[in-house]
Amino acid sequence: MVAGFIAALPLAPAVAEADGMPEPGNCKADAELVVGSKGGSVVCVQWSLMWLGLFHGAINGDYQQDTFDAVIAFQQGNRLRVNGHADATTLTAMGIYSGTDNAPPPPCLADAPVKAGDRGPSAECVQRTLGSLGYFTGTVDGTFGPSTTAAVRAFQLSNPPIPVDGIAGNQTLAALGIWSGYTAGVGVAPADLRWFPATIQAEANWRVLQGIPFYYGRRACSRADADTIATEFAKDGADVATQQYFIYIASREGSCNYRAVNYNLATKDDSHCTFQLNAMAGMFSPNAELGRRGWNTDNVKASMANCADAASDLWVFCARSPWTPPNYGCAPPWEGDLGPEGDA
Repeated sequence: MVAGFIAALPLAPAVAEADGMPEPGNCKADAELVVGSKGGSVVCVQWSLMWLGLFHGAINGDYQQDTFDAVIAFQQGNRLRVNGHADATTLTAMGIYSGTDNAPPPPCLADAPVKAGDRGPSAECVQRTLGSLGYFTGTVDGTFGPSTTAAVRAFQLSNPPIPVDGIAGNQTLAALGIWSGYTAGVGVAPADLRWFPATIQAEANWRVLQGIPFYYGRRACSRADADTIATEFAKDGADVATQQYFIYIASREGSCNYRAVNYNLATKDDSHCTFQLNAMAGMFSPNAELGRRGWNTDNVKASMANCADAASDLWVFCARSPWTPPNYGCAPPWEGDLGPEGDA
């Protein structure tokens, strides 16, 4: 069947004028492909990677280590999430995504942080996931001991700039694709927030009105909306300055009015609710960081709290801000620090 698939690929003329090499055939692949996947979609990935000079193994439709390594090389070279999975985003970047996503839901999710001495489902999830990636070789027993700590550190070392501390915090869990979205011990009530009154930050057009930061020329959020935004970010571990920063962003993008939807033809995203949540389109797919928690582009617009929660998830995944010129892209934390600068 694999051989027949290759033979059926519609090939261009035998020799391409540009480089003397045969051009690749046209094929499409379904997502999500991982180690152990087999079939025509794997053939298509191998075939495409071969023409990119990244895959040197046999085109046999069997997704093993050589295919995994080639996918990682492609992801690294294209600022994609580096996990070795031929997911929808990776296949789209390769130009071969069929539009069909057969990705199963994550096998497990973990609450942050998971650290030495912890026991239970979150620790087991970390062990199982690190084991599937080759970092953990011990017994999956749900006990976060020295071998698990060492495996977490090894993963963190391989994915800078995630802090190398052996603790599976929200950034590490997000990088592993298993963060539940919940961080223990940082939930706060609005009455406990310390962001108010805001101070001056070195951001373009930063102003403060009655203690609430806003973008000059835009309306300031109400105190109630500002508290809602700050609360959602505080739940995910944002410090006071970051809470204030995103209240300012909310003013800049829509003045805390979730009905303010402005489609941007240049960046192909909308400025809706409080933030440009479409900056990383794949976040809302069924198995992405937000999608698997039930968020989509419709229900995230329904309320300020939902929007701020989704934005705070993006913040954890993207470092301080995914809204950074020139392309408004959201690079995962291990691809480099986006920094505090930038104006959406």
